[in-house]
Formats: sequence, structure tokens, C-alpha cells
Amino acid sequence: MSNPSPISLRCVPVPFVEQASGNVLTLNKPDGSTGLTVEVSSWPFMALGQPTTLHACGQTSAGSPIMLRIADAEPLTQQEFEAGWRRTIAWDDLQDLKHNSQLVFVFQAALNNAGCDCPLLFPPISLKVRVPFEDLTTFSDAEEAPWNGWTKGPAAIDPGDLVVGKDGDIYVLNNRTYTNASAGIILEKNFVNLEAGTRYEFGLQVRRTNTSSSVPSLSLAAGTQTVTEAKDFPAMTWESLEGTFTADSSQCTLAIISHTASGSGNDYAIKRICVRSV
Repeated sequence: MSNPSPISLRCVPVPFVEQASGNVLTLNKPDGSTGLTVEVSSWPFMALGQPTTLHACGQTSAGSPIMLRIADAEPLTQQEFEAGWRRTIAWDDLQDLKHNSQLVFVFQAALNNAGCDCPLLFPPISLKVRVPFEDLTTFSDAEEAPWNGWTKGPAAIDPGDLVVGKDGDIYVLNNRTYTNASAGIILEKNFVNLEAGTRYEFGLQVRRTNTSSSVPSLSLAAGTQTVTEAKDFPAMTWESLEGTFTADSSQCTLAIISHTASGSGNDYAIKRICVRSV
């Protein structure tokens, strides 16, 4: 039997995740970005051909455990020996992780060249997963309320007020304002899955659809919070109406509010209602 060889582990590095901020990892959408990169700097007993392993353990959105095999006993290359070890994980592989769960990266290197076949477990890194919130509402042919949970408010109760129609190559929600009681909440949606203390952006696109008489004027609200002040839409081109609010609980009712009561003119279209965390 060979004598044991002492190995200094004082300088064994902790894996580093470039895309993490502190101990928080915000998941990006798989929109062409390169992915998440895990790096391990040089360690004292590093050797060419040394088997290296990286696994990631986490929790799916349904609560089930999941393990990703990122590298499994892969030999250390000359480039890794000189520049450090790194692997990239596609964002696609991480999209089903549970919000506020932990994602733990475990790196191992076998000690073959030190007289031992057992892999050494490096200090793991544990990151809190943040899944960005996004609720996007678009419209489709002949779709009726509710629209992705958005319901008619008291200022749009006439059956002819809110109607989905085609605008170019997309579908939009038209408000034809058939009555002179068109001021007030026209659309509202109750959200129950917000996160207290998180800031959200609430916005949409608006376009006036005629030039008769009264000019449309809209604002946005989140519960008792004013998200935007009233904004006029005098032109027949698409304009943004957006602002931010901070949730004080998981539940909040968002509202789109009209400030023009007249049924003469005051016609407009809405597209792309979006609520997202920022």
C-alpha cells in the first residue's frame, strides 16, 4: 500500500457564476443570449487529464427535485489548465426552476495524480433563483371578455364599448364609447401572485381611432397607487402609457382608467397590456 500524500485544500476555490448578483440568480429568457457560465479558478493539485464533474441541483416550478449533469468526469484540457475551468448552461435548461428556490452548483475533481481515486468535493455555491414576472395580454379574433383575466369596468359596461377588431396585421381592443358615462375604470384585473416589496412595470399601447370631438385620456392605477397621471391621446398613432408601482402584498387590482366621459369621439384602441417585474 502506498503512503498517503498530503494535499493542501486551503486554496480550493469556490465556483463562481458570472450572471449572479450576490447570491441571487435572475433567470434570463432564452432569446439568443449565451447562457449561464460557471467558472472554477485554478486549484493546487490541478493536472492535465484530471476528471472534473459539475452538477446543479434545484427545484422545478412544480416542486420536484432536479439535477443537471453539466460535466461528468470530463478530463481537464490544456486550455482549462492554463486559463481556468468553465462551462456554459443554456438558459433553456433553467426555465422551469421554481421562483425563490435554491440552485446549488457542486464541482468535483478526482485526485488520481495524488494517489487517490476519490473525487474531492469543492465548496458548493448556492444561489437563490429569481424568475422574472411577466403577464402579457394580446388579443385575438372574436375574443370576448375576460381578456387574460382583464374584465370590463363600470365605465365600459355597454355591450358595444369594448370590442376586439383587426388593426393592420394584429388584433386590438377597441373602445367605441357608446355612452356619456365613459369616464372611470374601463378594464381591471386582480393579481394574486405578486411579491410584496417588488417593483413592477405596468404599461400598454394606445391609439386614437377617430378625430371627432373629445380626446381620449387614460391613466393607470395599482390598488390605491397612481401608476401614471392622466395622459391625452390626440393623435392616431400608437403611444405608450406606462409607469411603475411597488407591490405591498401578493394581491393587487390593476386598472386602466378613462378620464373622458363623452361618447362623442373619445374612441381608441389598446394593444399589448404588460405587467412585469423590474
